[in-house]
Amino acid sequence: MKIIIVAGGPAENFEALIADNMKKSDTFFVGVDRGAYRLMSASLPLDMAVGDFDSLTVEELSEVKVYAKSFQQSPAEKADTDLELGVLLATERFPNASEILILGGLGGRFDHEIQILYLVLQTRFAHLVEKIILLNPSNMISFKRAGRHILTKIPEMTYLAFASLTPVTDFFIQNARYDLAKTNFPQNFSFSSNEFLADKPVTIGFTKGIVVVIQAKD
Repeated sequence: MKIIIVAGGPAENFEALIADNMKKSDTFFVGVDRGAYRLMSASLPLDMAVGDFDSLTVEELSEVKVYAKSFQQSPAEKADTDLELGVLLATERFPNASEILILGGLGGRFDHEIQILYLVLQTRFAHLVEKIILLNPSNMISFKRAGRHILTKIPEMTYLAFASLTPVTDFFIQNARYDLAKTNFPQNFSFSSNEFLADKPVTIGFTKGIVVVIQAKD
């Protein structure tokens, strides 16, 4: 089972992104706040609608309530963000989901974007580190635990970048345009504008920490 979450931030071409990353038979669709209305408006499944829905008009909210298979409205003042609630409820239902694809989480309010990026640092979401993917037309962001990882180029993307969310030990890059020998980073780092070579896989590895992998295009 794959979980696709459409959040309330910018979601340009999200229908095309969904079409490239889904099979309706094994995908659970979650609409977070305005993301629920977006899924409905695109005539896509809305298996669960979650949020306080403060971005919807009364009429829009009424339509979502009827369209959604499951509707979970939260108070506006709460400890969790709407997206956090969406991730929690979806993974409670499908704890063994293979992937959690989040659309509409990038390119909006910077505080929201940072909060989403740091989601995997929360203890309750730690087991989801390598399942969560943030996607928009220009970026695909994934998260890696310590270990050795083979990265494959996404055809439409140009650049490869790395950043850490924690201190990282023995980080290396092999078979990229710019390789890196094993290096320790006691503080967070960011390496941008690397590239794949002739579509050959790139290998990275490290023995401690969490690293963000970004494939991007202009």
